Amino acid sequence: MNRIQFMAALEALLQDVPEEERREALQYYNDYFDEAGPAREEEIIRELGTPGRVAAEIKAGLEGRAGEAGEFRETGYTDARFERREAPARQGCAGEDGGKPQSGRGAKILLIVLILLVGFPIIFPLSLAALCLLAGLAIAAVGVFAAFLIAAVAMAVCGIAVFAVGLVTLVADLPAGLMVVGCGLLLTAAGAVFTVAAVRLCIIVLPGMFRFCVELLRRPFHRRKAVA
Repeated sequence: MNRIQFMAALEALLQDVPEEERREALQYYNDYFDEAGPAREEEIIRELGTPGRVAAEIKAGLEGRAGEAGEFRETGYTDARFERREAPARQGCAGEDGGKPQSGRGAKILLIVLILLVGFPIIFPLSLAALCLLAGLAIAAVGVFAAFLIAAVAMAVCGIAVFAVGLVTLVADLPAGLMVVGCGLLLTAAGAVFTVAAVRLCIIVLPGMFRFCVELLRRPFHRRKAVA
């Protein structure tokens, strides 16, 4: 049974009660349910008992035969079981000590500031050294890829030059010219393959390496934001 069913049954059982008293009694229990909140609805129904019991207590109070359970006053039926009960605190609402979370937050901020002040002489040099090391590794990687690319292009250019020399040699010495032309073609082909491989490697590896470095630098800030 929920609140709506409880109040509907109670209203039906109070049909023989004068309209004003019935209205005040129903208003009283509606107000109590409102103060308790939806989360405590089942608990309140268990405390009140059945609608028949509540209706009998209200009628007994109107007839002057109310026991210790309660009495019906001018403002409605007052149950002694709930007369001194304070309105239940709603979840998520701040209490009288609402200033405590703020003071706790201030203490956390102060602690963070103290940690930064104490650890700055150590953290800053270490962070700078790590940053320099990371930058050095990135520059070295770029240098290696650049050297590989330059070497591949130089090989292709040398192959073209050897091929041209071979063509000239063909006039004077056919066998030697053919050998030089072949070597030139091999060097040109190898240089072209290595050049394409170096370009592809730079396109694939370098962006990923830079993204890794950026993510590595951003990670401490993301972690600090998640903790905050």
